[in-house]
Amino acid sequence: MTIRRPSRRLANLILLAVTLVWGATFTLTKDSIDHIPVFWFLAIRFFVASAALVCIVMITPAARRDLAKPSAWWRGAWLSLLLFGTYAFQTLGLSTTTPATAGFLTGVSVILVPLAAWPLLGVRPKVRTLCAVAIATVGLALLCGFQGDGWTTGAGLVLLCAVCVALQVVETERWGRGIHPLTLSSIEVWGLTLASTLAAGFQPWPGWGGLSTPGVWQAIVICAIPGTALAYWAQTALQQHTDAAQTALIFSMEPVFAALIGWLVRRDPLAMASVAGCVLILVGMLVADENIRLPGPARLPRRTNPRRTNPRRTNRRHTNPRSPKPRNPKPRRLNPRPADPSDPEGPPRHPDAP
Repeated sequence: MTIRRPSRRLANLILLAVTLVWGATFTLTKDSIDHIPVFWFLAIRFFVASAALVCIVMITPAARRDLAKPSAWWRGAWLSLLLFGTYAFQTLGLSTTTPATAGFLTGVSVILVPLAAWPLLGVRPKVRTLCAVAIATVGLALLCGFQGDGWTTGAGLVLLCAVCVALQVVETERWGRGIHPLTLSSIEVWGLTLASTLAAGFQPWPGWGGLSTPGVWQAIVICAIPGTALAYWAQTALQQHTDAAQTALIFSMEPVFAALIGWLVRRDPLAMASVAGCVLILVGMLVADENIRLPGPARLPRRTNPRRTNPRRTNRRHTNPRSPKPRNPKPRRLNPRPADPSDPEGPPRHPDAP
């Protein structure tokens, strides 16, 4: 039985579904961190995701074999460090900056991914990709309500978060080859769990009373299984069938889904500028998709070589009296069969025979 590799369009659609799940976890996380500290929520969430990935790895022979590769461990540790940086810098930056600024600066990773992919992957950004990035950046500014209120320490920390996001996307494509995606994503989440647990030690323990608050455990399970374990597994596996810039543009839809779900579930206000920002981000994602043909001037038909299409120019060598004429091979004679006395016509003859 052969398993067909997913096409680029299918990979992009699955990554878009992952982004939808991440956008839905915004509302769940926002309601949960009102009852327990942020890093304790992250530590418990990633612990549940790690336990689920351990079970999946143990029943997958190919992923279990790759655990013996030393390269898988240092690659997963590096990716987990970058991933932890995205959560840590964003959480610390939100304490001294506005959510609009934090959301916009986190989305700046869309610009940083093509720039980082050039030296690390050797992929030069295309004009079409740069135009899509510019459109998505304007959409992020409208969606987040960014007005440039000044530079603060928190804004610098959130910008470091965007750098970690861009490097995580590029390095996943770079180091994901040769290692089973389930193995690499599992080591990545295991390292993220360890780092979040160490960071949670600096915050007060919420107690079992905070964890037993209605809705907290439901949010932890949803954020852990589809939002972490399956999501990073899908990213590691499917990003090998698309490029880093396209992945970053797809991930820029995360605040769009978060705003729409917040408007549908929590009845959060959604201004016209936010709607325009959502549309621009969607347009930027579609512009970056090379499977979609953009409208433009019609291309002229390709000129053909007249020497290959003109029979007169093709046969000029043979019409020149000075050029040697091609030799015609002698016709082959059929082996005559024995004459049949009852056959008046005799044995068959070749039509070109004398």
